Amino acid sequence: MGRDNSQLLMRLMHDVRALDSNVRLLAQQIRLIKRNERILARNLLALSKKLNAIKAQSSGGSVDDKKIQELEDQLSRLRDDLAKIQDDVDYLKRQLKNTLTGEDIQELKYIVETLNPLELVTYRQVGELVERKLRELGILH
Repeated sequence: MGRDNSQLLMRLMHDVRALDSNVRLLAQQIRLIKRNERILARNLLALSKKLNAIKAQSSGGSVDDKKIQELEDQLSRLRDDLAKIQDDVDYLKRQLKNTLTGEDIQELKYIVETLNPLELVTYRQVGELVERKLRELGILH
């Protein structure tokens, strides 16, 4: 009787811990992605300024088109990387909406502690107890 409930409680506690761990991991990944996004944005801005400066110099004929093309290619790759990071952030935000929050975990903890599943019985167990009691009283043979 108590063993089934104990296993149920252990599984529930394990699931709550796993969910909490997943939420923390997703939050950490979002922070890392946001940091990378800021770094890429700064790099993109710096390269854009360099490209503009080179284009201004090239109008005087001192810079070749090959360097300009290389910088434009780097800018393009950075823009693609930034777009991928933004997609990742959006994906993680959607995933976070589908997970439990800290409040949800606290509520589950409260419910488990309040209900104390170790004291619960199943319908089968109640039926067996009633049947045993009826036999003891001589009502059932």
